[in-house]
Amino acid sequence: DGHGNSNCHGELSAEHEGKKITYNGGGHDAGDLSQQTLQTGEVVQALFELSQKVKNYDPVFSGRLIEEACWGLDFILRTRFSDGFRAFSAGCCRWTNNYIGDFDDEPVRCHNRSIDNWILAGIQAYSGYCLSEEDPDRSWVCIDTAKQDYKFALQRFEEVGMENCVLMEHTYNASLSQYYAAASWSASMIYNACGDEWFAGQAASFASRMLECQDTGEAGLAFSGFFYRDDTKSHIVHFNHQAREHIFAQTLQALCSTQKEHPDYDKWVNSLTSYSLYIKAMYKYSAPYGMLPAGLHHISEIDDADTFPLMHLYTSYEKEKENYLKQLESGTSLGNGYYIRQFPIWFSFRGNTAVQLSSAKSASICGSFLNDDELIEIARSQMYWVSGKNPFRQSLIYGEGHNYAQHY
Repeated sequence: DGHGNSNCHGELSAEHEGKKITYNGGGHDAGDLSQQTLQTGEVVQALFELSQKVKNYDPVFSGRLIEEACWGLDFILRTRFSDGFRAFSAGCCRWTNNYIGDFDDEPVRCHNRSIDNWILAGIQAYSGYCLSEEDPDRSWVCIDTAKQDYKFALQRFEEVGMENCVLMEHTYNASLSQYYAAASWSASMIYNACGDEWFAGQAASFASRMLECQDTGEAGLAFSGFFYRDDTKSHIVHFNHQAREHIFAQTLQALCSTQKEHPDYDKWVNSLTSYSLYIKAMYKYSAPYGMLPAGLHHISEIDDADTFPLMHLYTSYEKEKENYLKQLESGTSLGNGYYIRQFPIWFSFRGNTAVQLSSAKSASICGSFLNDDELIEIARSQMYWVSGKNPFRQSLIYGEGHNYAQHY
């Protein structure tokens, strides 16, 4: 986070109950100079995951990955207010001059939202687990703060449940089933890091609630295994712009890996297997292009006026309802009101790469756990697509592949 030899955004600060935190460091948004704590945290997780994969045969690269991960880890740890509130994001499209009090200062959003704290607690715990040998002191800090943040999240969730989106926070479209998944995964990561059985119980309990949101044939389709937004099973989980589709597979894999003797172990494996069959079924609908479709929809979802603004920021439900139906009906019809969209239904926020790569991570997790080469190849195909193996022969990542798109 800098230009030349100096840091930027040094004047951005978050304020909560009379306390202020300087909000710079971490990573910038992919499209501008905005910063979001959760996105930095998820990059930290990815870097630590890769470091663990390569440490036995390339310790130098593993060490470099850990060094980079710790840059972001420092950011997510020091943006806590230690009472459940965090400095979470700032919208900014320019370098700033680091002078406090002049024209280019930007406000930083703060909030205490359970799903965000659960995800970050899980990332902190996993980071602590990975650092247990390299940096025991930092490892202890990560695990201790993870325990605190998990309990802050649990308290908040017990008080208010699923919360409406905080404008511009990128978990704005999170469903209740994702809250359950985040809580379970976070608890599994803490249990794996410290062995506290209370967290094992939390992981299993929230997983049971998450599984109540999984399709087990209710839709009457040739496949099942996908997740609904809640246990009413009336609105399927899908995404646009931002995506955390992988949270379900990640949660199940963590449970199966940390609690192999649990009475529900077979249930978790069956759920993961069913979800993997859903991924395979969806993949066939994009042949021969190799891109995982963006989502499965039912036409009745358009009647859910409460969920619409969570999925489509800055959009009028009444104005765009007809547009929504036109986009949906241009997808692949499966009959009985079900459609597959290759790209998301979108209005104010567009972008499919995050959606695609989140699904790719689901395929990778399922493939690795189930030792299924077909799923691993599906995951690889998404990477190929993004780096240039697509009908327009254009890499979507500047610096990887060739023939990059012009960015605004």
